Amino acid sequence: MKNKIILYLLAIVFIGNSCQDSILDREPLDKIAESAVFTSAPLVNANLNSLYANTYFKYHGGGYVYEFMREMLLGGEARDRGDWYGQANYVDHQLMTSSDDGIVSLWQYSHIRNINEFIEKLSASENVSGMDDDLKAIRIAEARFLRAFTYFEMVKRYGGVPLITEAQDIPESETDSTLYVSRNSEQEIYDFIDAETEAIIQILPDASTMGNGRVNKYAVYAFRSRAMLYAGSIAKYGEVQLNGLLGIPSAEAQSYYQKSYDASKEIANGGYALYNAESDKATNYQMLFLDEDNVEVIFAEKFNGLDKKGHNFSKFAWPGTETRVTWGAEVMVYLEVALDYDYIDGRSGQDDRSLLESDQLVDFDELWKDKDPRFHASVIYPGAMFAGYPIYCHDGTYVDGVLNTQQELVGEYNGFEWFAKSPWSRFQDRTCLTIKKFLNEPLGTQVKDNEDDVDKIIYRYGEVLLNQAEAAFELNKPGEALAAINQIRERAGMPALETVTFDDIVHERDVELMFEDHKYWDYRRWRIAEEKLSEKRGGMKVYFDWDTKKYEVNVVDDSDRRIRYFGSQHYYMPIKISRISNNPNLAPENPGY
Repeated sequence: MKNKIILYLLAIVFIGNSCQDSILDREPLDKIAESAVFTSAPLVNANLNSLYANTYFKYHGGGYVYEFMREMLLGGEARDRGDWYGQANYVDHQLMTSSDDGIVSLWQYSHIRNINEFIEKLSASENVSGMDDDLKAIRIAEARFLRAFTYFEMVKRYGGVPLITEAQDIPESETDSTLYVSRNSEQEIYDFIDAETEAIIQILPDASTMGNGRVNKYAVYAFRSRAMLYAGSIAKYGEVQLNGLLGIPSAEAQSYYQKSYDASKEIANGGYALYNAESDKATNYQMLFLDEDNVEVIFAEKFNGLDKKGHNFSKFAWPGTETRVTWGAEVMVYLEVALDYDYIDGRSGQDDRSLLESDQLVDFDELWKDKDPRFHASVIYPGAMFAGYPIYCHDGTYVDGVLNTQQELVGEYNGFEWFAKSPWSRFQDRTCLTIKKFLNEPLGTQVKDNEDDVDKIIYRYGEVLLNQAEAAFELNKPGEALAAINQIRERAGMPALETVTFDDIVHERDVELMFEDHKYWDYRRWRIAEEKLSEKRGGMKVYFDWDTKKYEVNVVDDSDRRIRYFGSQHYYMPIKISRISNNPNLAPENPGY
């Protein structure tokens, strides 16, 4: 028996040695050979899907709530609850130094390389099983969109960056300077986006052919509408620096505004319109973000909550009382945001500050019942109802004039038990306002880890109308600007404006696009961030009066952990010394770092 085993082992060794060369030549069985990827439609599609997944359309993070709300933090819309959330403390841009480009950094050249490789190899593949030439051209156009989108995300952060449209060869030695590319100018990046979007639009079909979750020609128009608007703003409000690496000559502003305007006008031809499925204006605006693939959504990042293809926003942001949720109320809305929303009779929401700062007791339901319906769809305030329950944040209750700050049952109010101090302690000692927008209230319960299936809208018709309004205004077409803004206001249930100013455009974008990651970037491109993003952000601390059923309000002027500061250097993020050390041709560093 022993001899048989030895002979068997010798045979294995002999066979192994005789076949060694062929074994080494074989592709690994646990991986798909690169040479095979671009010969099969399913493999091409899988590769492209991976590129979609690695494109930063939105931050939707992991274990910390600030990863979902970085632009909200920096834009002064909301703060996270925890003081311990590391980088989220830096609302003052002190993280932006020569060694750190901050919490919204994005330097994605490995992703650019992967896209370039996909474009080159699919273009060179003559026979792709299951894919004709038309479909092949469409898949390449999708990849070109992802590349242009990524360059837009980088140029709006850093200004001029290297424009690489071919996959670079791996250098033969460490001293090979082939990879040491220089920065292109900011204008060259925007002009690349201009040329690419114009070309891609001619290739991509509409949504009926592409399906949901994939880029179609009207998504490219929406991207073009936004990107060219940014370029126009940089030209008009910025300045040319570093011998043209940063900024765009002011003479070019009108050309970019015209391109944005033209792209915006095209999108209605795709059948897109403002969402108006619900009769109640607040419910309608709320459902715009929950009724997926509706008539307003041009392109969205898709989530289904299954197999971890979900996110955690609702887990962190879902409000609660007592022990109905395990986590929540993590996205605390600033008082200034609530005051941004005006009233349906035209009164300014800013007028509320003097009342809240007075000694007058407040019934929030009564005070804010006639506010802009978008407010009621976006923000939860003390005593507001959500998913069938009232949301409380009071730190105590006056009973017969005596303040009780214990979590003791006082009685019943509006059909629910009332505790002297709100039992939902996570909601206290912050701003007393929390986010409602994007939360799937009809679901009625908080989601578990990675099971939030609410899609992230990247482009919607509401934004396009606002882009059109701004571009028209800058092109001296005030009538068209007014008409576009009034479409937005009519859908919201707000009175029409009679004239339009630049401040009206700023305000309407602030309110309509609240929490959608626009405000921070808008203030930067308009060059008003030094003023707007250096302002204090506050909140409220409230106590309930049991006899009158109203709140005593104490306005907290500064609810941030640090003093907000946005300096002139922050309009561009630093390239960083580590990158410049690796590639000296990235110099010079952006001003101020």
